[in-house]
Amino acid sequence: NMKKIISLLCAFLILFSCVSMMPLNASAADIVDSGTCGENLAWTLDSEGTLTISGIGEMTDWDIYGTPWYDSTAIITVNIENGVTTIGSFAFYNCESLLSVEIPDSVTSIGSCAFSGCTSLTSAPLPDNVTSIGSMAFRSCFKLKIFLITPL
Repeated sequence: NMKKIISLLCAFLILFSCVSMMPLNASAADIVDSGTCGENLAWTLDSEGTLTISGIGEMTDWDIYGTPWYDSTAIITVNIENGVTTIGSFAFYNCESLLSVEIPDSVTSIGSCAFSGCTSLTSAPLPDNVTSIGSMAFRSCFKLKIFLITPL
């Protein structure tokens, strides 16, 4: 009986020491990069591949190599938060690992080549408020299955 108690106590101590060594935020993604992408917009990229755009107003229009996350294979999901009103030209150009993007109702315009070259993109539901889509905005998005726009 004493052996069982000692064995259970040892097992408990081993388990407790393993749990206490785990970081408290082990399940939370860490921010790996961040910056600005408009006069009143900011972006963050986390360790799980989520790029979040937040703030109020228009996103910067870039040229082909201008975004701070250009050609990033680290971006898997883009989450554009409510308050962002435009998606800039070339914003996600050649983000080849991008699978999905969430576009809020506040977005009314998508710039030229915004998602061009996003060859893995499968989901980009557009809100009814989008009234302008630039040329080649979704060029080479071969896996994009649903692309519905309510007629103006």
